[in-house]
Amino acid sequence: MYITPDQIFAAVSRGAQMTKSVNQPIPSYKKPPINEVVCGCQFEQLKDLKITHFGDLWSRLKKDFPKVEHALPITNAEGFPPEDPETSLPLPRAWFINNTDSRLIQFQSDRFYYNWRKKERELTYPRYAEVFSCFDRYFKTLNSFVAENGLGILKPTVWELTYTNHIPFDDASNSTIELFKDIRWVRDVNRFLSEPTNPVWAATFDMPNDSGVLIAKFGSGRIQGEETKVRILELAARGPVSETGMKEWFDLAREWIVRGFTDLTTEDAHVLWEREI
Repeated sequence: MYITPDQIFAAVSRGAQMTKSVNQPIPSYKKPPINEVVCGCQFEQLKDLKITHFGDLWSRLKKDFPKVEHALPITNAEGFPPEDPETSLPLPRAWFINNTDSRLIQFQSDRFYYNWRKKERELTYPRYAEVFSCFDRYFKTLNSFVAENGLGILKPTVWELTYTNHIPFDDASNSTIELFKDIRWVRDVNRFLSEPTNPVWAATFDMPNDSGVLIAKFGSGRIQGEETKVRILELAARGPVSETGMKEWFDLAREWIVRGFTDLTTEDAHVLWEREI
């Protein structure tokens, strides 16, 4: 993610499972404020993975992702990165990046992600179907890599889909009231505090049939390398791997993210982003 948050998201609340029937078409926008989409999964750690294996995986991806970067590994729920069982040394996370910096694959010994990022040479969001299709294709490459290197069986445990939206302060009129339904600052002449300049908000909603959760986070940040300040609305769906097929889970996650985005934002915002459906 190329964002340095001004504040850490806080005030997390848990919402009751939504039970309202959604028989209407999934909303669509001509100009959504989407900045990044991530399809991915967590899986049981590949205990026999060595540094040399990263090179073999890159050789399978190099045609589409000719650039490589290292990144700090993502930690587990206890705050620990994946370690080499023999040495207890942390294993790295590799980024395989395309020529326009708009697509990348993240890989470490227990995670695999495919990212689309809004960049100067690819400003138009390619839409969910294409992003998922790319993830599916490269996930199959990962499966082949694991099998052919004798690294065991790839066992996914958690699916993840994240949409990150960047809303310029000009669009937000330096306030959240016109764009977001659930963030309100009650104005009163007797109040000591003025309207906050960097509000933060977060909530978690249960998805149906124990399929996971939708985590919504709102805050502000700056685009790395620029002075541009933006509001950030992140919607992340996470769910355990079950008998439900991978595509069925991601389709449900995408539906919840898009409907959730529409539910959290106002009709004025929908006009700004040119809602089609």
